[in-house]
This record gives sequence, C-alpha cells and structure tokens, in this order.
Amino acid sequence: MQTLQVSSDPLPALRGWHPGEQAVQAIIHLPERVAITAIVDRLPEQHRIFHTTRLHFLPVTTLDQQGRPWASFLCSNDGTPGFISSPTDALLMVKARLWPGDPIIQNCSVQLHDEKPLFSGIGLEVSTRRRNKFAGHISSVSFRDLDADFTFGVTQALGLCPKYINIRSIAPFRGASPRLIYERFQLGDEERLPDDVIAFIHAADTAFLGTSYVAAKEDENIYPSRVGTNHRGGRPGFVRVKPSDGKTLVLPNYAGNRMMNSLGDIHITPVAGIVFPSFSNGSILHITGKAQTLYGASARAVMPNMNIISTIYVTGFSFVENAIPLRETGRAERSPYSPPVCYLAEEKPPSTSYADITLNLIKARVLDDTLITLTFESSRPVDIHPSQNCVLELTEFLRKRSHALLDWEEDESTVNDDCVRTWTISTLPTPDAPCILSITMRAIKGGLITPILYRVARSVDPQLTGEHIDVADLKVCARLRGVGGNLPVPEPLAACDGGRRLLWIAGGIGITPFLSLTRHVANLAARGFGIWDVTLVISTREPEVMLGLIQEAFATMSSGKLDGRQSPPDLKFTIHVYSQRFKLPESFPPFVSLIPHEGRLDDSGVLFGSVDAKSRESHICGPLPFVLNAMKSLQAAGVNPEHVKRERFTY
Repeated sequence: MQTLQVSSDPLPALRGWHPGEQAVQAIIHLPERVAITAIVDRLPEQHRIFHTTRLHFLPVTTLDQQGRPWASFLCSNDGTPGFISSPTDALLMVKARLWPGDPIIQNCSVQLHDEKPLFSGIGLEVSTRRRNKFAGHISSVSFRDLDADFTFGVTQALGLCPKYINIRSIAPFRGASPRLIYERFQLGDEERLPDDVIAFIHAADTAFLGTSYVAAKEDENIYPSRVGTNHRGGRPGFVRVKPSDGKTLVLPNYAGNRMMNSLGDIHITPVAGIVFPSFSNGSILHITGKAQTLYGASARAVMPNMNIISTIYVTGFSFVENAIPLRETGRAERSPYSPPVCYLAEEKPPSTSYADITLNLIKARVLDDTLITLTFESSRPVDIHPSQNCVLELTEFLRKRSHALLDWEEDESTVNDDCVRTWTISTLPTPDAPCILSITMRAIKGGLITPILYRVARSVDPQLTGEHIDVADLKVCARLRGVGGNLPVPEPLAACDGGRRLLWIAGGIGITPFLSLTRHVANLAARGFGIWDVTLVISTREPEVMLGLIQEAFATMSSGKLDGRQSPPDLKFTIHVYSQRFKLPESFPPFVSLIPHEGRLDDSGVLFGSVDAKSRESHICGPLPFVLNAMKSLQAAGVNPEHVKRERFTY
C-alpha cells in the first residue's frame, strides 16, 4: 500500500505574465491586472474533488506534429462522472473512450520522448457554471482501440469566473454510436468548410478554445512554453464563418477575467484550435488553424460593434455525428452575460417579421385620471428585451371595435390617421408566460388613440379600484408591426469587473422603460448574477402611482430563495423622487433606499454630483424639456454628454 505525502498549500506557478499576455493587456489598456499568484503550481483540494466527482466531460488541448493546437472532448465510455482520478495534487488520470476523428489520437500516438508533450484542460460543470482550468504535460498515455488512459502532470491551476456559460442539465446517453463524417486534418487553401459544418457552427452556443504559447529561447526559463484551454460561450451563432471564404471563423471577445491568456498566446503564436460539442445530438466538430486577433477599427470592420475579435483560418477539421455519450435533458438557460449575436459586415443580419402576430387585450387597469396599464396576449411568443418598445397598428380597433364599445364620432383630424402607435413595454413576456406583455400609457390631451383606450379601461373600472380587470370579452385587438429600441440592456458584471453602476433618470411617463429594466436587474440579482448599484431619479406629479409601479417590479423577483422582503446580496437600489409633498410607501424591500425631494429636478448638478454620476452609466427618458434640463444638470456634475443614453417622448 502506497502512502501519498500530503503537500503544502499550492504556490504561485508562474513568475509573471508572458510577453504576449503583457502585450495584449497593454493594447487594451486594462485598468488593472489579475495577480499572477492566482495561478498556482498544483491542484487545490477542492479542484481535485470537483474534477474527480462532478465532471461528465473534460475539454483538453494537445499539439500535433506541426505545432497546431487541437481541442478534444474527453468522456467516459457511458458519459458518467468518475472517469478522472487524482492520486496526488500534481496528477490527473483520465480513462476516456475516444471516437474516430478525434485529433488527440494522432497527437498522442507517437512515442513519448524525454521532453513530455504539453497539454491543458478545463473542468466545467454546465449545471452550475463552475469551472477550473489547469495545464502541464502528458506523463503517459496508452491506447486499447478507442479506449485511452492518460496521465497528466499538472503544473498550473486556476479558478475562473462563470460568465457566458449557458446552464443546462445533461445526462449519460448510452445510444452514442460515432459516425465520422469528415476527417480533413490538412485543408487546402482553395477548399471551404462544407455547408453542414458551417451550419453546425452557426447553431452552437458553446465552444472550447485551444491555444499555444511557444516561448522564445531567451524567455523559456522565465516564461516557459505552454498550451491553454478556455471556454467560449454566447447565444447560438455567436461564432461566425466568413461567407467570402467559407473557412475563417470569427470569435467575438467578451470581457472576461482580464488575464488575456488566450489572446496573449495568439499574439505570440498565431495558431488556435476550437471544438464545438452539441449536447442535443452528440455531434462534435474539431477545428485547427491560423489565428489572429484584431482590435479597434480593424475588428469593427469585420464584425461591427465588436472592438476585439479573434479569427481562425481553418487548416484542418474533423466532424463526427452521435459521438458524445451525453444529452441535455431540458432547455438550456442562456447566460445573462451573453450579448446579442454580432453579425459580420459581409453578412446580412436576419430580420424578424411580426406581420402574423396579433395582440389581444386581456386585462386593463386604471391607475389614475390619465394613466392605465393594458395587458395583451400575443398570438405567438415575441422576443423582447428590457426597455424596448412595440409598434402597434390599431386600425381595426379604432375604425370598428371602438365604435361598438364607446359613443364617439370621428372628424377630419382622424380620417387620415394611420392608427400606428409606439409604446414602451413595461412588463415583458417571461418563460412562464411567453405571450403576455403589458404597456403602461398616458391618455394624452388632444390625442386620438390613448384617450379612447383610457375610456375603454375606465368603462370596466368606473370606481377606480386600481385592480387588473379581465377585459378579454371586449375583443380589442391590435397587430404587432415590430419591436424597437436598440439601447444596450445592462448585462451583469461580476465583482472582478467592478459590477454595474447605473443612473436612470425618468420624467413622468418616462418611467416605463425603467420598469422592465428594474425587473431585469432585480431578477438577475436574485439569481446571483452580477453586482448592481442602481440610482433611479424620478420627477413626477404622480409619485404614489409611479412608486407603486416600481414596487410591483420588485415584487416579481424570480428566485426560489428570495421574496420581496429579502435582500439580494449584490443589489443596492436608491430612488430619488422629485414631486410635491407626498406620503412615502412603507412596503419597499429593505435593499431599496427612498429619498424624497420637494419640487423639480434643477440643472445645478448637485444631486448628480452627490450620486457620483460620472462613474455611472446614465440613461434618461421623458419629455424633451425634461431631457434637456437633466442633461444640463448632468453636465454641471461633470458627466460627458456623449456617454448618456437619451430617449424622449413626443406627443
């Protein structure tokens, strides 16, 4: 019986960031760098437990004889955990079942020499978004047909933050029967990727990137050569293939842990490999090629709106169907960190038609003498983001149905009205109610459609009870022309990125986009996504109504562990209300601070200076005079007006 010596705590593995990492960190002007001491020289105990008990798969990177990185996807023969063991904190032993076309077979089939081949891996649990990566060398490997035993010597280990991992439940799948479709380890310059392979890439929401850093001789002792494996994730289609050549992959670079390991490797050694697994059908795509990273204008010329991209010009690939002995058991939950798909400049982004969607009014709520909330049910689900608006066409309602419900006469001013109106969506569809949305609107004096809609709502609630009244029997219908509003939605920032500091400024009915944004932020915070510090400034003649709407936004927080009276640990929400004297409500959650101000928001900048507006992301919505006044106040507080998002209502 062999007794393993218990080692001391892991020590720093590296003496500093290698020249490529330093160069990239300088190129993008990182305000701070993660300490190199975060990378330790052996596996911490919690990493060993995680790798040996929790993992269904293990992405790893190896090099071929040309020095090209290939990413592989190791699993047990039946997809169950436990195929990894760790006899010491410097060793991982893996018993894997491979499939034809896996490049690791040829990369490791040669005789191991005194200089042990480099390798790296990343342990990732998709159900919890936990991940840890490691690197070192291959100590030994043996093959029995497609069964392989690997011993990996670990010299570097690092814990990572969970951004961009899409949560999914996976289970072993015993029906895997690998079928090699393509094996082109050497792809000619004139050849393109097959159309089905490109379609597979464009459907993927998860990939693992393999890179290589080959040290210059003068740097080898201080910054030794190594390979790296990193997760890449986003919405389906986040990786694009250039239509012009059919073989250049474009990867957007999303903000991560600020180490720049992968980009640093590519900066020095311009090659990369990437593997795309499918958890829905078990297919897998291995790719390697020449890599390059573009910054600033060069990046935006290829992929507009992205300041950093990496490209991989494919020089080899293999594609295997039904290879992975795992299947997802439900619908994946998209990471809230993932931005919308960015398309290439040479692509035509897809457009969504809403011509077939109708909205039926199902509930009406009268808030006061001019404000109402209308709840609609769409004929099919609609993808709507916080703060977006909907464009409705109400010809049938105005010309026909309204006359059946109300006594009113059209005049010359209404004959040529196109009956198309735009309103901000105050309550978005949810996974539980994907066809339900609400609009909060004001009946505008001198308007046409909003006063009629208000009268319809008031007819079912003449006593102004403030309740949601079922009005489906009224058969009020609208057609959805489209969904607009392209302001960026604040996605979470983890503690390592400083969290989100937001400043929302609303004038009157300008509160509506912030209702959906409040729900968005509160739900993310309740689920543990991001660090949030929000300041909301409201100027209104109806403070009780507006604050009531905000209260309701908090009441819908989607968390199994939190209710409206508990505090998410990473959410601070401060509300400044400008109005005449009013009574403060007592039912806000404890994480909300409510500060009253009598009168109107002035343009002195005092308030915005006190809330440190210069360090916040500012967003104003309201009537034009209010927006102009708020802009003066922000500028007086030192805020650059070019950094302020502005929306105004015109009637």
